[in-house]
Amino acid sequence: MAPAVPVSVAVITLDEERNLGRCLASVRWADEIVVVDSGSKDKTAEVARRHGARVVSHPWAGYTEQKNKAAAEARHPWVLSLDADEWLAEGAEAEIGATLSGPRHSAYAFLRVSAFSGGFLPRTWSGDRPVRLYHKERARFEGRHVHESVTVDPGATIGRLATPLYHLTHRSVRDQVERFNRYSDLAARRAHEQGKRFSLARMLVGPAAAFVKMYVVKRGALEGVRGLVAAVDHAHYVFLKSAKLWDRTRPLDPEFARRVPPTPEDPDPNQ
Repeated sequence: MAPAVPVSVAVITLDEERNLGRCLASVRWADEIVVVDSGSKDKTAEVARRHGARVVSHPWAGYTEQKNKAAAEARHPWVLSLDADEWLAEGAEAEIGATLSGPRHSAYAFLRVSAFSGGFLPRTWSGDRPVRLYHKERARFEGRHVHESVTVDPGATIGRLATPLYHLTHRSVRDQVERFNRYSDLAARRAHEQGKRFSLARMLVGPAAAFVKMYVVKRGALEGVRGLVAAVDHAHYVFLKSAKLWDRTRPLDPEFARRVPPTPEDPDPNQ
């Protein structure tokens, strides 16, 4: 048996029993697997241990904090961070092993191939290269609430690996809509905290631009109904981010305040 690759795989979980086995099976060659779980009620921990992972319980602190906690738990300086619904293609062991035998960069990105409603969308969702392999003393996750990403120290560089990273992004249209609803909440919250103002022009132009980019520029039209649905739903997500920022910053309407006064059961009807 070949020696294990000296890398720590770090995964954060919450009720991921359906996805986790696929993820961990793709990195069985790693020397260490750490799963940081934030209170799963299903068999996530059981699945993790069955694949040889060390399970650490940690209350949910946000995506960025949770992933950095997983890296802090890792024994090796090189960390391979995967989401539970992601997995690496065959060949990852050889490429990562060769890369870490003489690394030229502080972090490495993978080309991610995302799935939606029973199929992959290499065109509609093309070009996504998230950093997943990094040296934890020279890189870390940053970002607030949603869309966290690995940031490297000044002067450090990011390389690219050829092994595809697969992502079971949305199992169905319903799953996509529910996730976009949650993510747009977080995005609007972050924008509000950053002091960004609602823009009617952005609300009008943003969704159309997002649709054209995915369906026309990235040739989502060639991926049939699946590409069309994905592009339309993404445009709706962009619209929701603007709409929810407006909802957080809209002025109080005097007529509404007059006709809908607070009650003991509903002290703030404006919210």
